[in-house]
Amino acid sequence: MRVVLVMVPLAVLALCSTTARARHGGLYLELAPSWGFYNTEEVIIEEDADEASDYPVATFVPALKAGFSLFGWAGAEAHLTGHWWGWPEAGGDPGGAGYVGGVVRVTPLEVLSYILPDDVKLPALGPDGVKDVTWRDRPFDLGFSMGGGYTIVGEDYAYQGSYFQWGFDVKAYITPNFAIGLDFPFRHPGYEPFRFANFGERTGFCTEGEQGYGFYAGQRVDVDRYAGETLPAAEVEASDVDTACEDGRAPAAMFFAPAITISGVFDFGI
Repeated sequence: MRVVLVMVPLAVLALCSTTARARHGGLYLELAPSWGFYNTEEVIIEEDADEASDYPVATFVPALKAGFSLFGWAGAEAHLTGHWWGWPEAGGDPGGAGYVGGVVRVTPLEVLSYILPDDVKLPALGPDGVKDVTWRDRPFDLGFSMGGGYTIVGEDYAYQGSYFQWGFDVKAYITPNFAIGLDFPFRHPGYEPFRFANFGERTGFCTEGEQGYGFYAGQRVDVDRYAGETLPAAEVEASDVDTACEDGRAPAAMFFAPAITISGVFDFGI
């Protein structure tokens, strides 16, 4: 129901907003505040048994994006996203996660510019009031994106690796250089099969899903999730992950953060 309530005013704005010539080709800077959902049963970040959660938490998730579009068909964007938890004032251990990467974005609605005749018009609100525009100058757009980047997450334990991202978004151009919309990115972290117990020392334990393990006297030693740094003799150097943890399995997770987007667009004039 909340999504419907948000989409209705966006649809009205899209049908009664200015012509979107900047959508044909331009640079844009975008803020994307969101509320996130981090889903996992294997990414253990807590070493104390009496804390609220053993897993990462996503609530408010700010994101900053910068990108470009070309000829209304496609473009690319870079983004920086993060979330955190455990404010010390509330008695929790601070932790957080970050994502740095980029995506390629395609806008398939542009194909209709070559199918619909020019006498098919849409209403758009301009400086002189409502006027009709062609499909190519429509004041809204739909995009599909795919990409990835680097991610790190941690509290008492930490993980790092790559992530894959896909999603879709809608934009309504309120003025030629200002747009608002909704973005629905799905991120799938691909952490290394390694859990940092001491990030500064670059040591920790291999993982097999949620289970951590190390080696002592050449033998595998399973480590309780609440062991912390109490088994230094069994810890593995991060530089040895490829060989020591080759039989391990990275912990699985999925991160979804639907966002409201606020974009400033700078026209290329194409």
